[in-house]
Amino acid sequence: MSKAKVAVITDKLKIEMKALPIPEIGDKDLLVKVEMCGVCGSDLHIYQGDWGEPYPLIPGHEFIGRVEALGSNASLIHNVNLGDRVAVEMILPCGECYSCRSGLYNLCEKDRDEGRQYGCNISSNREGTLFGGWSEYLYVPKNALVHRIPEHVPLKRAVLTEPLAVAVRAVNNTKPNLGDSIVIVGAGPIGLLTVVAAKSAGAYPIILVGSREERLSLGKEFGADYVIDYRSENVLEGVLSITQGRGANIVFETAGTPKAQRDSMDYARVGGKVNFVGLTGNKTVQIETDLQMTFKELKVYTSFLSAWSYQGAINIIANGQFPIEKMITHEFSLDEVELALSYSANRTENAIKVAIKI
Repeated sequence: MSKAKVAVITDKLKIEMKALPIPEIGDKDLLVKVEMCGVCGSDLHIYQGDWGEPYPLIPGHEFIGRVEALGSNASLIHNVNLGDRVAVEMILPCGECYSCRSGLYNLCEKDRDEGRQYGCNISSNREGTLFGGWSEYLYVPKNALVHRIPEHVPLKRAVLTEPLAVAVRAVNNTKPNLGDSIVIVGAGPIGLLTVVAAKSAGAYPIILVGSREERLSLGKEFGADYVIDYRSENVLEGVLSITQGRGANIVFETAGTPKAQRDSMDYARVGGKVNFVGLTGNKTVQIETDLQMTFKELKVYTSFLSAWSYQGAINIIANGQFPIEKMITHEFSLDEVELALSYSANRTENAIKVAIKI
């Protein structure tokens, strides 16, 4: 094939199906045949034009696929072979800037200048063209970070590698000790996967805060020891009751709303940690810094993308301990991407995680 079928966001709230040329790959490059790609809250922000995206672009960064073509040296560089199922990290680090050389390649300085995130800020007009997962094929240049997925892992589990890696990084960033109490605010996909990552790290008890019965029930299956429905329960009272009046050692905010971020400060114990994982779409958060932070000596963290966390996520997925595939409640074809976005945005039919099967 000389062209790939793709979904392209051409402007705010506008998606078009196109046939774009499949690029020639260099000696260190790959071409991946996309099998499935998840729909993320970030995709909704991009579609709605919240971040000034470089349209036109192909969305989708939670992709999984198989190696379709290899440059002459690509197998050695990326440690993969034809036909391998792979996950590719969404960031394409330059490897040369201060951030990359400091180990913070998720904060690559060239990403700020020119865009280096698959499906988020790379225009489809750029050389290589196929930089998003809502496409039949994905261009994987030499600086991409590629990870093999064990063959026994089902597709619906494998496609959750990227969001689980986000959760693994968030947990790793806060360095929990065995038996640390955890509150996770938000029972969306990232919140549910943070339950999995925290459970894998030995946290106890894990308290999941959300508002939908089916999601809270799934959270219990994923390892939450307690769930709190904020619609009918006082969250702070519940957290204090479970933690002997102290509050949690670590609070992860994954809902991505200003209120959730503000309230998260109140759930942490004196000297505790709060990690902002959710994205608000550039909304302003008002926090009483004296009462909520300084007087408690809170340690405030943020977590962005998934550097150094893909292999940990793959290990959890391959282990099979947690039935994370149950998160994927709806699948759509590439021709149905607008419907997929609608289901995800509106939580139609109790949608939790929506995926596009290519």
